[in-house]
This record gives sequence, C-alpha cells and structure tokens, in this order.
Amino acid sequence: MTSRERILTALDHNEPDRVPIDLGGMRSTGIHAKAYRRFVDYLGYRDLPVKVFDVHQMLAFVDDEIRREVHSDAIELKRLNGGFETRIDSWNGRNIFDDGSRYLFPDGFDPKVKEDGSLVIERDGVEVAAMPRGGHYFDRSYFPLAHAGRKEEISALVMPRLTGEEIEFLKAQLTGIRESTDCAVIGAFGGNFLEAGHSMFGYQEFMERLITDRPLMEFFLDRLLETYLVDLEKYLSALGDDIDIIQIGDDYGTQENTAISPRIFRSIFKPRLKTLCDFIHRKKPDLFIFLHSCGSVYTFIPDFIEVGVQILNPVQTNAKNMEPERLKNEFGRDIVFWGGGCDTQHVLPFGTLKDLEDDIRRRIDIFSPGGGFVFSPIHNIQAEVPPEKIFRLFECAYEYGSQ
Repeated sequence: MTSRERILTALDHNEPDRVPIDLGGMRSTGIHAKAYRRFVDYLGYRDLPVKVFDVHQMLAFVDDEIRREVHSDAIELKRLNGGFETRIDSWNGRNIFDDGSRYLFPDGFDPKVKEDGSLVIERDGVEVAAMPRGGHYFDRSYFPLAHAGRKEEISALVMPRLTGEEIEFLKAQLTGIRESTDCAVIGAFGGNFLEAGHSMFGYQEFMERLITDRPLMEFFLDRLLETYLVDLEKYLSALGDDIDIIQIGDDYGTQENTAISPRIFRSIFKPRLKTLCDFIHRKKPDLFIFLHSCGSVYTFIPDFIEVGVQILNPVQTNAKNMEPERLKNEFGRDIVFWGGGCDTQHVLPFGTLKDLEDDIRRRIDIFSPGGGFVFSPIHNIQAEVPPEKIFRLFECAYEYGSQ
C-alpha cells in the first residue's frame, strides 16, 4: 500500500497492511525544534537545516528524509502564517536557544531580548508574545478584544483571513507535496471557536463572559462562523479535490474534565461546529473531518460524531475517562482515533526504552483491530526527549504495527 492508501483504509475502519504512522501531519503530532535538531543529527542528517514553522509552539518542519526514516504516512498542508504574523514562505537564521544550534525561522520573526533574558515579539510597538529565559515556547501576552463591549469592535477585528496570495502559496505547496511523496495530505484549516475566544479576549475573560455577557460572546462566535464559511468556500474550491483530510480544532477538555459544561457546549459551541462540518461535507463529501481537542472530552465524543467529525486527535488517554479500552469499545466503530499511541506525559520523557515499547504495543493492541487508528504520540514530542527514545518510538510502532 502507499501511505495515502494506508491512511484512507484506516479512516474507512478497515485494517491496512500495517498501522499508519504520523509525525508532523498536523500541529499537534509534531516535534519541538530542539528535539528535532538532536534527532536529525542522531539519524546522520547533520547538514539538514531545521525550520521552525510554528513560532508559538516552536515546532520543526519534518523533512521528507526524516518522514521516510520514521515511516510517517501523513503530511500537513501548512498555512502561510507561522504565528504572530510571520510568514513561512521565506526564512531567516538565528539561535535563540541554549543548545548552540542555528535554526531557520519564518520571515518576520525578530524577537527582542529583555534585560531578564526573556524574548518578546512586538507588533506595532505592542508586546504580543513572550518566552521566558530558558523557555521553550512563546506565550500570547496580548488579547486584542480584551474588555471590548461593542459589536463594532468585534466586527472590525474578526474578518476573513484567506487571501488570494495565500491560496497561491497553498497550491504551490500542494503541488510539491504530491510530486515528492505518496502521503495522505491534511489541510490545516483551523476554524476554532473556544480557542479563538481565548486568543482574542484572554482565557479568563472569555470564559467568564460566556456566562455574564453571553449575547455579545455569541455575536463574536457568529461573526467567527461567518468568516470561517467565507474562507472555507475559497479553501475548498481551490484545494478540496487534492487533499484527503481537513483539520479543525478546539481544546474542549482539561486533564480532569471538560473545559466547559455540557450545557454550554451543546447550546453555544455544538451548533456552530455542526454548521462548519455540514458545510464541509456538503461542499466536499469525500473529505474526512479531523478535530483536534486535548483533554478529557469523553462526554463530548458522541456530540462530535453527531455533528460529522470523523477523526479525533490527540486522544489524551491520560485524562479522566479517556482510557484506551473504553474509547475503542464505545466509539471505535464511529470515529477514528488519530493519536493515543504513546504516553507523552510520563512514559516518553521519563520511562525506560522497555517502558516505552510496552506502552506502544499495548496501545496498538487496543486501538488497531478493525482499523480506525493512526499511530501518533499524544500531542507533540517535547524539547527534552532524547533522540534514542524518538527513534525507538517510531521503530517500535512500525515493527509491531506490521505484525
């Protein structure tokens, strides 16, 4: 089977020739740039430059050479914005970490060093993100709709984002992907609601105002939906026939529970998520809808299935009520589990190689029967994970998933 055939077979809930594998197919199945640098060197590709395509999470672009080494079957069609108004159509080199390595960053990435050693990103004289000294990520520090009280303020900032220039960038990228690989292609669209509220208003303010200022927050969400549908029309018209999966996302869960109550989810977020999924299915019926949501979302999985979501990621099995056996038994016929292949909170960073192998084999035994499973660790591989573990992670999944 080709990689694309292998993925599509699993998505149709049939067993392919081996368990499909994903490294870097979307922004939550990736790897931190520092870990990737060490991994690339470990594999003997010391001259390969490391590109950081997501400056928020500091994620590395997974090169074709490395994708083949780990037997990865999926690839992401990346949006032009690399985070905080940077652009991944050109690159500049710099060293911002303590490992002495030089990385390539998207055009427009030019952080300033503060007296305490932290790095900040500024836009128009305003600090929008910061990384503490010795840190691994940039955290958002500016929320443009904080304390906004009028619909006009929201409408002025929440607008369609997909430009003709970006469509041409995506088309060229997609042509290159199809010419160089047989991987299944995931179109990274986005389309989040809850996370957009956090980014625009700030986490605490948005969560509070869903209760105290619901009409204005629903106006904001409706405005978001309107702009997403405009962008989706253009995105799917230009690219929908040449991608296999479209990725949307929101983090509806925490470690211990859902992030919002079922009542709020079903009255506010679910109808808008359904409208988004209905539009995609109507426009491109053959596309699979991939929803990223971290945390304990067991309660919402029936709702995801009902609105038309076909793939769930990252399958955070360490969260409450998210035991692998439970998920597979209750929902394995109706939704694909893309992730859940390795415990990245405890086993991958802190366990032995045997612990890692045992964890991977157990999860493959649970999730793979009958298809409906793509192997990927639970969320991104973090900066401190040594290359020996990363290599064994994917080699074990390949070997055991081929039996």
